[in-house]
Amino acid sequence: MKRLQYLSAFLFVFLGILPLHAQKKGLESINELDLKRHMLFLSSDELEGRDTGEPGLQVAARYLAVQAESLGLQALDKDKDYMQSYIIQEKAYDRENSRITITAADSSLAPGTEPFYIIPSPGGDHTAIEGEVVFAGYGINSEEHAYNDFENIDIQDKVVLIMNRAPMNEEGTEAQFENGKWTGMQNFQYKMQYIYSQQPRAVMMVMDPKSGMQSIEDINPAVAKYLSKSRSLKAEDEQEDGSPGNPPGMVLIHRQVADQLLASSGKDLKDLQLEIDRNLVPQSFLLEGTSVKIELSMKTTDLEVFNVFGLIEGSDPALKDEVVIYMAHYDHLGTDGKGGVFNGADDNASGTVALIEIAEAFKMEKKSPGRSIGILWVSAEEIGLYGSQYFADHPLVAREKIATVINLDMVARTKTEEDVLSTRSGQTIQGSDSVKVIGGLQSKVLMKINEETLSEAGLVGNYKYNNLTDPNRYFFRSDHINFARKDIPILYYSTGIHNDYHMISDVEESLDYDKFLKMTRFCFKAGLNVAQDKGPIKVDNPMTKW
Repeated sequence: MKRLQYLSAFLFVFLGILPLHAQKKGLESINELDLKRHMLFLSSDELEGRDTGEPGLQVAARYLAVQAESLGLQALDKDKDYMQSYIIQEKAYDRENSRITITAADSSLAPGTEPFYIIPSPGGDHTAIEGEVVFAGYGINSEEHAYNDFENIDIQDKVVLIMNRAPMNEEGTEAQFENGKWTGMQNFQYKMQYIYSQQPRAVMMVMDPKSGMQSIEDINPAVAKYLSKSRSLKAEDEQEDGSPGNPPGMVLIHRQVADQLLASSGKDLKDLQLEIDRNLVPQSFLLEGTSVKIELSMKTTDLEVFNVFGLIEGSDPALKDEVVIYMAHYDHLGTDGKGGVFNGADDNASGTVALIEIAEAFKMEKKSPGRSIGILWVSAEEIGLYGSQYFADHPLVAREKIATVINLDMVARTKTEEDVLSTRSGQTIQGSDSVKVIGGLQSKVLMKINEETLSEAGLVGNYKYNNLTDPNRYFFRSDHINFARKDIPILYYSTGIHNDYHMISDVEESLDYDKFLKMTRFCFKAGLNVAQDKGPIKVDNPMTKW
């Protein structure tokens, strides 16, 4: 409560000192100074990364509602405060009542006190997994490399203990297999395909000794924090049946627990890894007389979170019932557990701020466009696109009257030398005059307006990722997808994923305000052109028929 009171005080002090500017009309009202002043607040440390369910996100919602009210947007929610409330159900690990208990051959009990994590997070409030234990090396079955950790062992109905990665060189820096899919943490996805087919009771994975890590916390405390809880829309969570037909869980355990399990065999994990790596011969075996019981308790909490929505009514009697909705998510990742804040300046304070300026620009126009304009700030994007899902299922305007949804997610960066030199995968960051465009596939009219507006703004659209078969699935990874699935035509604009994506280095100082200004003005014009178009925004290629 004290944290929320402090943040609320910070909000109102900040609002009280905002500089006043001479009013300008329409497009000219969008300026760098206004972008920066909103950005300095929304990406500040005081908002603690705007994590779903945390006070910083609630303060950000109130800030946006104040902006909507001050600009004179219409509130359509039942309380007329611009805030659409919905419930996220959070299940968090109850560490005091969770444990791993090892029963060895001499009947001694060795409870594991170190934190552990189950993937996927169980649906029920209490999970218990118990069984005999099989050590299966790295958990690899590869015909290509004539290596099989499961040869001559039966893992059905057993709890399987495996290491991450693959057989490594002496220094532990390179995998001995040439195939790159066995290098790095992502290899468990390949391993599980075979392991699950053998119907084990569960899989326990531990960091291999040569990695120098004891547990998942050593990789990134934020990952451990993320795995400690699951969050979903409450209605969805109530539909989970927790049936035993679900795949067995993967349990990430501490190195100390693995060595306790292996103790009765007279071996430890380090010796077993050295033996495997030296000869590339599996060392798998059943731990005779050893069983393990994994008990995980969860605490369930309902979190009230908000979307923020305001409307600018259109001027054309024949078109004003139709709405062009601008959308951006305003939540981010919180803190890293070590004092660092995921400020999320580009992701997605940038889209959030752009919507404030776009709303102001429409209000500064001499006349509203023909169609109405909706300004929608959604929450809970980072944990599952839940805010946009809720709004798409419970829209504050008639769903059949939503002409277009324009989603802004990360719109304030330009490719830098650091991005060029980075080895980080998945980057899509654009140059100074380029825009990552997704959408327009459902409507030829919408795509035509998009292309004309890009040309008018002196920008080039990059459509490389605008397809359903892209391996990174960008079409599905932001809030627009919840509207596209309902055959509402969408456009998604971004300057792309950069080296600071989902890092604590995504801060205000890293933004390119020239690009930010250019993108905000372009997005304003794109929506204006859609709202002014006299013809229907026809959906000639509905997603439901793809």
